[in-house]
Amino acid sequence: SEKANFSNIYKFYDLINTLLTLGFDKSWRDKAINNLTGSSVLDLGSGTGAAYNQLLNYETTAIDPDEKMLELNNFENKVVGSAENLPFENNSFDNVFCSFVWRNISDTKKALNEVYRVLSPGGKFVLLDMTRPKNFFLRSVHKIGTFSVLHLIGLFTFNLQEYRFLYRSLDFYPQPENHLMKGNFSDLKIKRMGIFNFVYLAVFTK
Repeated sequence: SEKANFSNIYKFYDLINTLLTLGFDKSWRDKAINNLTGSSVLDLGSGTGAAYNQLLNYETTAIDPDEKMLELNNFENKVVGSAENLPFENNSFDNVFCSFVWRNISDTKKALNEVYRVLSPGGKFVLLDMTRPKNFFLRSVHKIGTFSVLHLIGLFTFNLQEYRFLYRSLDFYPQPENHLMKGNFSDLKIKRMGIFNFVYLAVFTK
């Protein structure tokens, strides 16, 4: 699978998500967090801790494979690790929260099994990410817009490979309605958000 070195762009990653979501990333993250239950949360792919202020009322553990991104992360409990091999015992968390990073995971089937394993019974996996619009015309407009923005930033920051990866990551997986499966979870609800419906919120219940 294609890879990117996020250590090269870690200072800009949250800004890129803000640009790609047209500035709505915080409000959409608020809506996602409203689905959390209990008291403990694993912030999967926490990166620089974009959700820090929104998760202050929870016992949060941040995990990310990139050490440089975690250096900027304000969560007290921080772990270097990948979604495909979570270094936690079974039934460790009331929630797993993942925002705007799922499309960058190499093996989402394995990651989903790991999320299920570390969740407590009745726990929630709240997944927020970007995809492409369903409508053909809107999907074409979205592709042109994201191509222009990401490649332009890549050229200016001399990190074209990483930003090209972020652009292509929007097409790594099928539409979430086709890609995400309930599997062992008892329930799965998927909701589209945004003007073009290019953001989705998936809530799994164990």
